[in-house]
Amino acid sequence: MKHARTQIRNAVTALLKGNTTAGDNVYEARVYPINDPKLPALLVYTKQETVGEQSMSRPRTQQRELMVTVEAYVKERGNVDEATDTLAMEIEQLVAADPTLGGLVKDTALDTTETQFSDDGEKPIAVAILTFSVLYTVKEHEPQTLT
Repeated sequence: MKHARTQIRNAVTALLKGNTTAGDNVYEARVYPINDPKLPALLVYTKQETVGEQSMSRPRTQQRELMVTVEAYVKERGNVDEATDTLAMEIEQLVAADPTLGGLVKDTALDTTETQFSDDGEKPIAVAILTFSVLYTVKEHEPQTLT
């Protein structure tokens, strides 16, 4: 069975794939090469997790907070800001409609949003970086089994 982080990343990817203006261009990797035919596109990855103990007896129950990042890449002539905000809105709405990711986790909430721009090339590229806080629990000896 896969680690809980992998299961959560898979669930976020499945939730987004085919349900935004990025279509099926949703990838689980931070270093996935993105070129023009694949834009708009979403990258889903996990970059940080904190662990807290909920019980003293072993095996301990751990409450974990996983930061899941979705990078939304848009390349467009014209109002790239609006296109980026539209894609970010679609992502936020999908996650808000299913904050437990189908019952997999306790809660998911948007933590931060950052937008970056590049004007290299004939069309500007914008990236909306949405970071979600995902709360879940596991037993310390079974990090693959969500409780």
